[in-house]
Amino acid sequence: MKSLPILINSLLHDCRRLLPGVTGLDRDRVTLLARYENEGIGFLTVALPALGKAFDQGLDSGRFTCPPGFSRKGTIPKLFSGMFCEVFDTKTGLLKESPSLEYIKCIRELLFFFKKFNPSDERREILEARAFADFAKLDDSIRGVAPFRLDRLAYIGSLVLQNLDDFQELVCRHGPGAVAEGVSSNQKWKLLANRLLDFDDSLNLAGYDVVSSLHVDDLTDESFGDVPRSDKCRIVAVPKTSTALRTITVEPCVNQFVQQGYNEHLRRSIERCPVLRRCLTLNDQSKNQELALAGSKSRTWVTMDLSSASDLLSREVVSAVFASKPRFLSGIRSCRTPVVHVNNVDLVLKKYAGMGNATTFPVQSVCFAVIALAAITSGSKRVTLRELRAYASSIRVYGDDIIIKHEYYPSVAEWISSCGLRINRAKTFSKGFFRESCGVDAYKGVNVTPVYLRHDPDLASTDPSALAALVSTANQLWLAGRYSAAKCLEKILGKKLPLIPQDSGGLGWHTRQNVTTISRWNRDLHRFEYRAMTVCAKRKRDPLSGMPALLKYFHSPRIAEFDPTHLESSVRRFQTKVAMRWLPS
Repeated sequence: MKSLPILINSLLHDCRRLLPGVTGLDRDRVTLLARYENEGIGFLTVALPALGKAFDQGLDSGRFTCPPGFSRKGTIPKLFSGMFCEVFDTKTGLLKESPSLEYIKCIRELLFFFKKFNPSDERREILEARAFADFAKLDDSIRGVAPFRLDRLAYIGSLVLQNLDDFQELVCRHGPGAVAEGVSSNQKWKLLANRLLDFDDSLNLAGYDVVSSLHVDDLTDESFGDVPRSDKCRIVAVPKTSTALRTITVEPCVNQFVQQGYNEHLRRSIERCPVLRRCLTLNDQSKNQELALAGSKSRTWVTMDLSSASDLLSREVVSAVFASKPRFLSGIRSCRTPVVHVNNVDLVLKKYAGMGNATTFPVQSVCFAVIALAAITSGSKRVTLRELRAYASSIRVYGDDIIIKHEYYPSVAEWISSCGLRINRAKTFSKGFFRESCGVDAYKGVNVTPVYLRHDPDLASTDPSALAALVSTANQLWLAGRYSAAKCLEKILGKKLPLIPQDSGGLGWHTRQNVTTISRWNRDLHRFEYRAMTVCAKRKRDPLSGMPALLKYFHSPRIAEFDPTHLESSVRRFQTKVAMRWLPS
């Protein structure tokens, strides 16, 4: 990690340029480098983000409280005191009446730059063990919900998604991730045919009846391969921040196949629902981001974040919300995996499902929206569909990111807690002018989201994924006006890359004018092109033929247009390479 001190210097150089009147940066540079040398990477990835969280809470509450681990100058830390004093009063810690937005942006950039830095292998083992233990502990902590609240959830749930049970055929597919059996992408199709018969007779799968009617005798275990089946899911941990990992359940092959069908059906039903389409848009985070910006200016919107939302969403709450849709409820229960193998123990889940279940994200989004609507209308015994539609415009839900009108925040927070969920107070903002939702941090209507460094720049030469992420970081720094840091990172990477459009799939540098390097004119496609490196997945031999190949055709008929060799090979997960391609200018 020899390049990190150089990056720190470049970030401070940008701060000096953007804040000509700032004082103490030379002292701050000495302190940063000394503490990094003595305390290691943990100072950058743990201590500085902790100070950043205290800074955000100060913006929200109006008073800054310095966390432990930092010497103070009055109420503010000595580190970056030349910038902190422009935002908070040194003696009282109170937020100044009109703090400088540029100072706020620079402080957050410095404090959060290393927040999502990938942990070392040794640190990752510790975080993984902690994540698995928390997964089991949170599931054990799930308790029952008061009957009158479940009744109210069932009533509100009956008014939304009224056509959810009206489907003739479920179009299922395989997701891109791994399955519990550990088989490759094409071999997933060999596990399907006989296992699908285990599901409810009312489940109609597109194409499956055609395949089974062609050669019923051929649909045997032997013809679909001697692959061990799994009736339980396993658990893995994926990066979240430098101090925590996110747990993902790896579902059995057939379960995740059917889950994808219910996932797509629920999403389409939400788009048609006159109530939920006003507060849920599960394929677009921009609605939440726009409201976060608006709320930071007017303070009429509160941004809420839930801790371990999927791990605390109980089966009881899900059953109440979807009680009036028995066919759909029975379907998602049938493809739910009730047992998780974690820490060498088979854990019978109290929660609805882990994040690896394809239905978890839309189901939890619907549940949180229904809980919020139940809280808002709790003063009325009965509420009409028209009234519910009007109330739905007062909330916006995307997974565990919830935005609510300020006047409804207390009742919604109380209902969420009473349903066994936990509000992340450190990331819930309701008082000041700071708001955060779906990756956008806003203060007084201005985007103050920092740029994150996720990988050690020294790994770029050996890891194509790290190279792509670091090029993206350099581009984000450049577009944010952090020119010294961007050029420094570009120099560390040492790659001669072309200028490319901001929506390009290649590796290259962005400009404010979206300039593109032009290398040739393609006479066949009638377009200008440039040659650039792209990160693509490695492939392996993975032949598929016979009835499994036919089943794959019915569920992904257009795949051959994008992947002509899909029946001979498949992608290796988490293994990438760099290739040169001609891309459109």
